Amino acid sequence: MLNPKLIVAALVLFLIFCLIFIFGAVMVKADEVVLQMKNFSEGDLKVEGFELKGQTRISIYAIGGELKNADQMFAYGWIISSSDREPVWIMEEQETHRYEGSRYLRECEDEVTLPAGKYECYYYVGRPYSLEGMEIIIEDMGDAFKWLGDIIDTDEESKREYYSEDIKDLQILIKAPDGTFTRFDPVLTRKKSAVVDFTQPGDDYFAKKGFTLKKELSLKIIAIGEYSSSDRVFVDHGWIIDADSLKKVWQMDKWNTSWAGGGRKNRSFVGEITLPAGNYLAHYITDDSHSFERWNVQPPYDPMYYGMLISPVKESDRQFISDFEISYSEPVVVALTRIRDDEFVSKGFTLKKPAAFHIVALGEFGYDDEFADYGWIENMDSGDKVWEMTEENCTHAGGASKNRRFDGIVRLPAGNYMVFYSTDDSHAYNDWNASPPMEKELWGITLYGFGKNFDKNSVEYFDQLPPNSNILVDLTGLGDDEKARREFELKSAAKVKVIALGEGKGGHMYDYGWIENARTGETVWEMIYRMTRHAGGADKNRKVETQIFLEAGRYEVYFVTDDSHSFPDFNASRPENPQRWGIMVMKE
Repeated sequence: MLNPKLIVAALVLFLIFCLIFIFGAVMVKADEVVLQMKNFSEGDLKVEGFELKGQTRISIYAIGGELKNADQMFAYGWIISSSDREPVWIMEEQETHRYEGSRYLRECEDEVTLPAGKYECYYYVGRPYSLEGMEIIIEDMGDAFKWLGDIIDTDEESKREYYSEDIKDLQILIKAPDGTFTRFDPVLTRKKSAVVDFTQPGDDYFAKKGFTLKKELSLKIIAIGEYSSSDRVFVDHGWIIDADSLKKVWQMDKWNTSWAGGGRKNRSFVGEITLPAGNYLAHYITDDSHSFERWNVQPPYDPMYYGMLISPVKESDRQFISDFEISYSEPVVVALTRIRDDEFVSKGFTLKKPAAFHIVALGEFGYDDEFADYGWIENMDSGDKVWEMTEENCTHAGGASKNRRFDGIVRLPAGNYMVFYSTDDSHAYNDWNASPPMEKELWGITLYGFGKNFDKNSVEYFDQLPPNSNILVDLTGLGDDEKARREFELKSAAKVKVIALGEGKGGHMYDYGWIENARTGETVWEMIYRMTRHAGGADKNRKVETQIFLEAGRYEVYFVTDDSHSFPDFNASRPENPQRWGIMVMKE
């Protein structure tokens, strides 16, 4: 017969073991799913958010994709911190292995410990056969043939098979101990103190917003954009100008930005600037591809902030910032716009007193590091160019990277001026060979009177250039098969300025000028090839600008052209100042 004491002892011991088991099960929490993303389509960028209540070790399982010999995955996930917007985990090829023998898919299992805080998990699915922006590593000919084989042996049917079969396996799964996390919607929560919010722009985006600082303030700027290394310009970028002077006070450039993750062309600025009290205009522009609307290479690590966000460093300083709008209209002084292919247009005006002009000019910057469509202004009294579009003073105009825009102030003294605009045989208004700029109707040059006190009555227009006592001879704007001649007289010995533009090649001039002493027939000056320099456009466009000393007397000026390549019908790229084809003699 069993001893009752032994039975009781056994029951007590059993109960103790049960309590230990139950207590241990409570203490060792099972992992729960924090988030899981799958069921992707090509081009998807998905995001989910989670918050950790304390320092927590999370486990990550992911399947992504990568082409052979590429240094970036075309489908992958990553995690950033919501507080500082920096990545805390990235799915990288070296941490993965082939998934079930697939040619493209890579598998990853990882663990990472993160402090308490909010986090955002992203997953992007690009197109593996789009090579734009993708860097391929080829160390020898074997790699090259393998890479080419991967591309050419994959027909459209197998591409469709990839998207219908392999893409279903792409995913990311994050787990953490139960009770250590909560979920949240990571849609960007913009600060109420934001001054400018141009985030998440689409293609062909152009935005401008004014703000007034009532005192000197420090501003925080987060700006992410696209840099074209081939054209050496930002095609998606932001900048700030002083609204009263139209001078740039800050802009994204290659030197103040850094790689933003993803595709190599993603660049970001995250920092602070200090501006004095005043009125400002913030701008942001994108081209026709690679934006929050649709990525053509891997997006940056912080895609929600693609664009530009400006906020005061101290939220309490928001009270010293207000919206700003220009309260006066700028009268149009000259508008040479909607310029078509192969056009050369001009407009002259006399300025009775000094004035400032707001100039907006759009043109095409060619592949030979010269403008193909561009505008400029000349002082007709001195023959000097007082303003022109240059690579340095223009920015991207939206659309194709070659679309350039000048927006600034030029101050001119009283005098006679001519505004010019010239285009080549392609990519102009209503006949674009690439994506047009945002402001298509402004293709050309527009002068506005700048400032509240601009006097419209100070400007008079002319069709014929007013007489200029400084110009002795003007034989310019010459066409084919011309032999032009004009005479001038000097009452006393003087130094004169000669400007000549003509066609020359291989050491020989075909369109050229010279000056003769009218009494003796002696040639006192001649345009020869070795004294000329390139005049822009085709190599055969040659220019000379020099000073010569002439005794008192009568002189004859000549200029001859052959049967081709002259104003306005040039058979190759026109020079910078096509209207000056010929010769001009002026008093110094």
